Amino acid sequence: MKTNVRVPAILALVLVLGLTACTESAQKDASQTESALSGSISVSVDPEILGILTSAKVLYDKAHPNASVTLVSSDVYTTMDRMLNHTERIAIIARDYTPSEDSAIANDPTDTLPRTLLGRDALVFFVAKSFPYDTMNANHIRQWLGGESGVRTSYPKLLKDPTFILSGNASGSVYGNIVNVVLGKKKTPAHERIASVPDHDSVVRAVQAIPGSIGVGYLSQIQRDTMVKPLRLSYTNADGTHEWPKPVHLSYLIMGKYPFPVPIWVYLRDLPNQHNLPSGFMQYITRNGDALKTLFAAGIEPAYAKFSLTMPEE
Repeated sequence: MKTNVRVPAILALVLVLGLTACTESAQKDASQTESALSGSISVSVDPEILGILTSAKVLYDKAHPNASVTLVSSDVYTTMDRMLNHTERIAIIARDYTPSEDSAIANDPTDTLPRTLLGRDALVFFVAKSFPYDTMNANHIRQWLGGESGVRTSYPKLLKDPTFILSGNASGSVYGNIVNVVLGKKKTPAHERIASVPDHDSVVRAVQAIPGSIGVGYLSQIQRDTMVKPLRLSYTNADGTHEWPKPVHLSYLIMGKYPFPVPIWVYLRDLPNQHNLPSGFMQYITRNGDALKTLFAAGIEPAYAKFSLTMPEE
């Protein structure tokens, strides 16, 4: 089931510069009272994406000497619960609201959080180099995770139905995106089909140790990992057209040619304003051109950017 598709030769990024630049005089005049450019806050961050924010944070610190921003790895479920109860000020999470959070917001519309899309990652499925297939159908993945039987007949080289291994547990963003993006918020994955380990590195080791297993993670986590191979996925579009499997690559995510894109949101407790450091940090990290370049280099499609894709000559 191997498919040869060439990745675009050139993937050029033209960034939309943000409006967060401030003059030296404005920073010197910043008072001890919190503003969009000064003060001290902690930002709760999804542990799966904490690493990709490091370079952007370094740039922010240089540009804003009067602001002290600390990125803290935090349990996603607990963080979102605190955000919806207005006890947390800012969080960066690689998933949308879950069905239970949707219900909570529907019951109390005041729970709705101001949020800005930072970018898009992709939920990817990866295997050991010895795995007998390099291509699968996205609907088969969906059926397996949903607990359906009979899928393995399409993959006769597999000795049994695969176990899907993910980091964290039901409170993590990877699990949340299986529910949201793969299963369409219609069901939760069958418990016998999934196994959880502490972190992404543990997923990679488990996939190599357990024959026939499939790891689940993000494109930004595996794009340069030579220890595993990402599965190319064919799928059916909403209009019924068939999309042939393509390399798991950022260019195809940008072109909308990958079935499982994942949103990365910056959630705020309060509406953005000039006296609010969380909103100032959100503005910088989602709009500043140099910050967006670091996200792009990490395998993220920045939300506020324009792209120029140059296809190879035939």
